[in-house]
Amino acid sequence: MILFTLKDGQHLVSVARDIVESLFSDRRPSLQPLIQINVKAGVFVSIHDCSTGENILRGCVGFPLPRGEFYSSLKEAAIAAATQDPRFNPISKEELDRVVIEVSVLNLPELISVAKPIDYLAMVKIGVDGLMLSWGEHSSLLLPQVALEFNWTVDEFLSNLCYKAGLTSDMWMNKDVKIYKFSCVIFRESEPRGRIYQVDGRTSE
Repeated sequence: MILFTLKDGQHLVSVARDIVESLFSDRRPSLQPLIQINVKAGVFVSIHDCSTGENILRGCVGFPLPRGEFYSSLKEAAIAAATQDPRFNPISKEELDRVVIEVSVLNLPELISVAKPIDYLAMVKIGVDGLMLSWGEHSSLLLPQVALEFNWTVDEFLSNLCYKAGLTSDMWMNKDVKIYKFSCVIFRESEPRGRIYQVDGRTSE
């Protein structure tokens, strides 16, 4: 289990924003990594436009498994979330004043072992568990906060996981499909460049 203090999380989000904002200037990122935050963990960076009062996703990219030095992964995820998410246009300099940055640090996923697929419904906790799917060349991942944001049931969470993998929504009932769950430590800005708080898996703040 990954343990982060609020101060650690505030630093991670500040670093992610610094990296994103440096893309629109000639300067290099100015914030230095904290030596003690050198963990073996996956990481995702999410960028949301909240200027209209809604939580509109503008980019979310990351790495579900540890891959080399943690801060290098954070940097890659932040840049990719801002410029390379294929679902969205790259963010613009003008958007920097209206987007909030969120960093999710992932614990290692674990295979959910079930006697029959219907048992998944009792083994996934909305707002706590993120999910990964693997079946042949198909794979997908949904962070725990996504199910909470859309107020999904476990059934809907599993269906959308399948849909994201390019499968039919009921494919999670196939016994050959592997479903993994993982937990996250999530830190987020309350507003653009605002207070950074740790997100509770069952509440908005």
